[in-house]
Amino acid sequence: MTNPPIDPESTPTFHPAPEDVLECARSIRPKLEELLGPEAERVDHQLADLLAKANTGQQVDDRILDLLKRDEETYYWMAEFLSEPPESRGFQRLPGRGAVGQAHKYVCPLGNDYTWYRRGGEPIRTCPTHHVALVPADRSTNQLNRES
Repeated sequence: MTNPPIDPESTPTFHPAPEDVLECARSIRPKLEELLGPEAERVDHQLADLLAKANTGQQVDDRILDLLKRDEETYYWMAEFLSEPPESRGFQRLPGRGAVGQAHKYVCPLGNDYTWYRRGGEPIRTCPTHHVALVPADRSTNQLNRES
């Protein structure tokens, strides 16, 4: 099944909140190689740069949307991600009649710029920006709250 062609100049029909766009950018980074192949590294660097700017308080959500709209695969991934209720992200229906499987959310503990959902026994990934092991999202939030 293929997606219908998109007009790269079109504006998405959704108007996501800036934090949802940032979460989308963090979450798509682990998927870029699968979605873009050889272009993944270039887009990943651009997203990392935009997320670093967001961490300093700059408004970058429109620039992230523009970047992800440039390619059909990232556009459709972004549209699907932003159309899901936040509490359902990280869940994936298993094949057959089984129950929904939960993935555990991991984040970069240093830059708040990389989100990955771990399924099953996959090895824990490393943040490509800071080269540190990802940590469970709830632990990262607790660490940040203690440091504040």
